[in-house]
Parts: sequence; structure tokens; C-alpha cells
Amino acid sequence: MSRILFIFFGLLISGQYAFAEVPAAAAPTEDEAVPDAMQHLVKAPEIDFANMRDPFASYLALVASRGRAILDEQRSRFENRDREILENFDLSTLKLVGVYSMGEDRVAMVEGPTGKGYTVRRGNYMGKNNGLIEKIDFNTVFLVEQIINPAGDVVDNQVTLTLEEVNQ
Repeated sequence: MSRILFIFFGLLISGQYAFAEVPAAAAPTEDEAVPDAMQHLVKAPEIDFANMRDPFASYLALVASRGRAILDEQRSRFENRDREILENFDLSTLKLVGVYSMGEDRVAMVEGPTGKGYTVRRGNYMGKNNGLIEKIDFNTVFLVEQIINPAGDVVDNQVTLTLEEVNQ
């Protein structure tokens, strides 16, 4: 191996071994300027920074605020009707004290937190979440109110007020 290197370097020094000159390359065209591997790259999409969600903000707070906005929008539809007195109270503070029939319809007697009694029929509203009375049974009032679920959507929730019999 050392003999081969010695001969090669000897030829280089003596000038008997010469390199061929490479002709000057022409100026690269537009296609040749970009390497083959980079010709297939896709341009990055434009980013809308104005509507981008803050990664450090709570996602649950975002969902809740979106749900509240939808709920407020739906409540604004009810604003052109007169609010009933029982819509000022939370459903947990109302108590069903009696159910009776008036002709074909059933009517319920509901007691407010102040102890005052109110009569309600199917189609009346109760509670702070626009609880609409759907049905009055022998001892139960069925309401449907709108609430926000964990996903932030407004859903209908069925609530019942049941007659509690008190034995004295």
C-alpha cells in the first residue's frame, strides 16, 4: 500500500499525472436553483392570530363563556314576553304544595320562598333558567329548562317538582 501511495505522489510531483479541467457550468435556471428535495415542499398556511385561542387560558372557561353567550342569545328571544313572578326564584326554593283539576286541565299550587302561594298551569314559566311547565301529573310538575352542558352546548334539562306529603 505504501508503494502505491509513493508512486501516486511521485507522479503528482513530476507532473505526469494531470487533472482534467472541468468546463464552467452555465448559470442555473429557476428549476435547477431549488434542489429536488425542496421542490415538493408545501407552503405553510396563513395563521389568523386574531381568532387564535390562548393556549394558557382555561378551555373550560372558554366553553362556559361560549355557552353563556348562546344561552343569553336564546333568552333574548323570551325578553319580548312578560316575565312571570315565579321566574325570579330558583327552582330549588319553590315547593309544590298541591295539584287539583280545573275542568279538563290540572293546576298546581306552588309555594315561593316567602311562603306565598301561586297557581301554575301547563305553559307557564318557573325558575331562573326559563323552566317551561310541560305537564302536570297527579303529584308532579314536569318542567324543561335550558342549561349549559360540559361541552358548552345549551341543552334541555327535565326537572320535576314533586308533591311532598306531610304526615302530622
